[in-house]
Amino acid sequence: MSTVALAATPPGQDGVPDADRARRLWSLVPVAALSGAAGYGFARVFPPSALLPVLAVAVCAPIVLSAVLSGLLGRRPAREGRPAMPLWPSALLTVVVWAVVVSATLFHEVSDGLPGGPALRAAWSALLDAPHALLSTIPPAPGEPELLVLPHAVVWTAAAVSAELALRTRAPLLPALPAVLAFGFPLVLGVDGPGSAYPAAGALAGATALLVLVRSRVRLPLRALALRLPAVAALGLVAALLGPHLPGLGAPRDLRATVTPPTVRPQSTSPLDQVAAWMRNGDELVFTVRTSGAAPGNYRLAVLDRYDGTTWTSGAALTRTGGRVPAEKGAGPDGTRTLEQRFTVQSLPGIWLPAADRPSSVSTPEGTSLSVDPDSGVLSTGEAVPRGFTYTATSRLPVYDAERLRNAAAARDPARVALPRVDAAGRPIPSVRSFRKIAERVTRGATHPYQRAVLLADWLRATYRLDAGALPGHTYRSLEFFLADGGRGTSEQFATSFAVLARTLGLPTRVAVGFRPGTRTGSGTWQVRGRDVLAWPEVRFTGVGWVPFHPTPGEAAQGGSSAVAVDEPGERQGADRGSTAPTRPSTPPGTPDKAAPAAGGTSGSGLPPLWLTVPLALLLLATAYVLYALWLPYDRRSRRRNDPDVRRRVLGAWQQIVERLTELGLPATGAHTAQEIADFGTAHVGGAVGGRLPALATLVNEVEYADRSPDAAAADAAWADCEAVEHTVRHRVPRRTRLLRLLRSAARHGARRH
Repeated sequence: MSTVALAATPPGQDGVPDADRARRLWSLVPVAALSGAAGYGFARVFPPSALLPVLAVAVCAPIVLSAVLSGLLGRRPAREGRPAMPLWPSALLTVVVWAVVVSATLFHEVSDGLPGGPALRAAWSALLDAPHALLSTIPPAPGEPELLVLPHAVVWTAAAVSAELALRTRAPLLPALPAVLAFGFPLVLGVDGPGSAYPAAGALAGATALLVLVRSRVRLPLRALALRLPAVAALGLVAALLGPHLPGLGAPRDLRATVTPPTVRPQSTSPLDQVAAWMRNGDELVFTVRTSGAAPGNYRLAVLDRYDGTTWTSGAALTRTGGRVPAEKGAGPDGTRTLEQRFTVQSLPGIWLPAADRPSSVSTPEGTSLSVDPDSGVLSTGEAVPRGFTYTATSRLPVYDAERLRNAAAARDPARVALPRVDAAGRPIPSVRSFRKIAERVTRGATHPYQRAVLLADWLRATYRLDAGALPGHTYRSLEFFLADGGRGTSEQFATSFAVLARTLGLPTRVAVGFRPGTRTGSGTWQVRGRDVLAWPEVRFTGVGWVPFHPTPGEAAQGGSSAVAVDEPGERQGADRGSTAPTRPSTPPGTPDKAAPAAGGTSGSGLPPLWLTVPLALLLLATAYVLYALWLPYDRRSRRRNDPDVRRRVLGAWQQIVERLTELGLPATGAHTAQEIADFGTAHVGGAVGGRLPALATLVNEVEYADRSPDAAAADAAWADCEAVEHTVRHRVPRRTRLLRLLRSAARHGARRH
């Protein structure tokens, strides 16, 4: 006979043991937490306000449905301890219910009341297109049904499969697998998204630990279970806090680099060609803006970075966004000032939307399609902006260190240095040579790129005059006339002359078109009119980004300057101190690339080196196994020692003694009677303790087979004998032998549980 025969849990009316029924039913709670944690990973892909209602349905509905269909909540009897309904009809009904739910919620506007109608077809089409659409959208993506159908389907599937595994299997960890796999979707789609994936990963780890605790086949009293819940919460917190700092971990590969986004090249009229028209209609109200926070500066409307000798055009590749404007890569200011803006458009031709510097986020009315050029940060609606259109933008105006600007190197950007040097017939264009001679003469003696740019801006501002009535144009011939004979021009000629002259010196430049702050009409309210139009050049520096310069006379001190003055060498120091600093450097408000990535890992491909990953993983597994082996006997002994049932306490003490006697040589066959075990203990333990083992064996037989109810004193005496046996074993068996036995015991225990 076995040493201890624990009574089987009595079955319920449906054939499923009551304890097993309760354990499986309660395991649906951590299953819901797992699915919710995996789904909340999409918070880097969608705004939480749009995501949370979808998750609420996708998590709860399939779990409740699986429970009802399995018979655990229903009244239909099960057979042979299995759920009432087979797996395949349960899976089929889950899919049908999902189709009905998604048609009635996300695609109800196109529903005709039929499950297989237009709504279902639209949902299926959107589900197939959603991955590509999300990879070609700057996160967070708009909360549109065509995109939200993906997290709805992923989380629904994970919750349904996890619930079925929890209800139909006994494996403690298996129900967590679908949620872990589902977490991979937001992990990949949200690589470039805001926030971090580690809070969701920490919640996933904590929910997994709770699942193992609930599904453990070891019966724990409610108090013991409650005492372990803080440990589960601590595990999730540790995973969330320490995850970003684990060596070798990085962000997953950004699949956006492998997807061709449906970018749109703007076909709108160049705003630079409209500067003269705006100035002729100087009293026309263009837009009204209400600001809060930092002092307002110039508002950038468009950026033009391509020049063919005749026209400056935009190379912007407009990409859809849900409102976030990504930071410029490879650039970062030394500080920022936040500026909140609310615009109301009155008369603004074209597709562009103005904003101070490079905005970090934009909010438009619902239903408006918003696009952004990730390179320049300019905004577009893709169509003509209607009168009365309102939107808000948040900008972080950069502040730079004088020493950093003065010593910055010109960025390597061949496309923004290129100038057409030959005409259509292949003949050299003499204008380029003359432009270079002028630029070299003006910047003679300068030792740094920033100094050359400063000298160019100072020379233009001091040599030429601003004339609002000057003829428009920025072709090579127009610029030659302006520089050689004209002497007068609008900000169009000043900005484009600077950009061309700087390019001949190897400085990457572009031309920005926008507006001055305008006229203040109230507390934080400004009216911007046609006369406030302004064009200015920008130069790109390594590690700093695009820095604006103002060669137009009278513009250097406007716009609530946040730039620092850069001391110039020699006799120009006093003259340049107040006039050469760029009024509003245009480097984006985000952090530079050298900062930690959004996902909390290393930059680049995000794949940790194999030589580090494999040893680290093996070390972690080995450490976890050893810790588990050391913890297991103490946990088992504690449960036996503190069992509220006195009978089980006596039997637990005897089980503990039997396990210790196996270390002294008792064969672990399980076929010994209690008296045979006592005789072995008397012979090998000896002393007073060995003499008391026969009496304890008699008590164990009476408790186990004669239904005797011992008192607490008998249980305490049994555990006192157990402690004496354990003390003897610790002194007789070498520590190494005991450790090896613990490891083998842990392996056998894990195999039995699975």
